[in-house]
Formats: sequence, C-alpha cells, structure tokens
Amino acid sequence: MGSNQPAGTRPAGIRPAPGRAHRIVVGVDGSAPSKAALRWAIGQAVLTGATVHAVAAWEYPSLYGWFAPMVDDGFELTARRTLSAEVNEVVGPERSVEVRESLVLGHAAEVLLEAAEDADLLVLGSRGRGTFARTLLGSVSTRCAVHGVCPVVIVRADGTASAPPLPEAVAGEQAPDAVRTKDWQLSLHVVEDRDTTRVHAVLDADGNVLHSDALARRNPHDTPTPAVGDEFAVGRALVDLGHQLLRAGVHSATGPAEE
Repeated sequence: MGSNQPAGTRPAGIRPAPGRAHRIVVGVDGSAPSKAALRWAIGQAVLTGATVHAVAAWEYPSLYGWFAPMVDDGFELTARRTLSAEVNEVVGPERSVEVRESLVLGHAAEVLLEAAEDADLLVLGSRGRGTFARTLLGSVSTRCAVHGVCPVVIVRADGTASAPPLPEAVAGEQAPDAVRTKDWQLSLHVVEDRDTTRVHAVLDADGNVLHSDALARRNPHDTPTPAVGDEFAVGRALVDLGHQLLRAGVHSATGPAEE
C-alpha cells in the first residue's frame, strides 16, 4: 500500500531523486527487531529520498491432517493485520516518506530476494537465533546476502545496524575456501495393514538419533490406495522429525547470531 498522499505528490520531507526511483525493501514480521529495521529504513529513506517497501511473507502451517482443507484464510488475514499494524505503529499518521506494503505467500528469504531484485537496499531485523538453530534452518539474512543483488543491512532490536555474517562464518569460522559436508542417515520402515499405514522413522544426525512414529488411515468411503497412505504417513513422520530438529536447535543454541 502506498501513502495517503494525493496522486502525483510526495509526502513532506521526501526529496526527488534523479533518474530511477530509489527503493528500500524491509522484511516485516511484527517482531521487535522487525520494527527496529523498519525505523532504520524510514530514517535512511528520509536521507536519500527513497520509497520504503515493507514486505511480509506468510506460509500455511506445515502439519495438516489427511483430510484437512488448505483453504483457511485466517493465516493470510492475520499476517496482513500484522503488517499493517507494524507500519502504522512505526510510521505513524504523519508519514515523512512514502511507504508501500506487500504481503506475499512463500518462504521469507525467497519472498524478500524477489522483492529486492531492483531495490537499492534490503533491510532485515536480527532474530538472534543460536548457532545450531541458525545453521539448521538457514539464516534468512545469510541467504539474502549470498543470493541478493543489492546490499543487505541487519538491524538489531536496539536499532544498531550491521552487515550480515559471511557464509563461511556460519559454518564455524572456516576459511573462505573450506567446504564441509555431512551425511545424515534417514531410514523409514513402512507397514501397510489393510486401511492403516504405519511408519517408523529414524534419523541419525551426527550421532544424535531421533525417532518418529506416524500413521495414516484411509477414509472408509475412499477407494483403497495404499500408496496414498504411505505418502501421508511418511510425510507426517518427516514433519515430526523436523519439529524435533527445530526444538533441538533451540535448546542446543550456543550463542547469539544474526538472522
């Protein structure tokens, strides 16, 4: 969304920039670091005469039942309200810069990279995840820094800004030309028993062994299709393993890091 200024006019305080329009993209998610990032971007836009583009990404929850519909509009509505509420809180009614709002379905890093393809700057808030969780999930800031085509600035909750960590630092302060590879072993035991499919999944993550059990039952009104039950049961087991990994990452965090 743009500002409430009439068409063809600029909000007070914005200086016209020669050539193409300048644009600062900000990732917005309603958190304190996100608000700090938006404030920082507003200040930068005042100095440069740029437009601020507040971008929020949203996704459906990963875990649905076999028969659960994927049409719940509540997730999108909540995300849209969060986006508008943050912009209104930070910018206020007297907007000193032009602010656009965009809500996009997709992963945060991918959405922000696409939004910032022709931007002058991409600004993100630091989420402060620990090292293990950051490595496991993949830092949004690092992905944007590696794959983006414009400079990336990370803003902490206290308003201080910095460049994102280099990719090699994320892997444990290795030399720039060092490459580490790991093989995590995943085994799936699938048992089909009439209308029920059971799965036992085991993941060996460098000696940290995780187990998950899941099942899927066929609707009695559906035609017997064992393969469909396999997919749902295996998918649920993998989702459960994913949640276990995320919890392990949070509990095993070793220090603050940027995201």
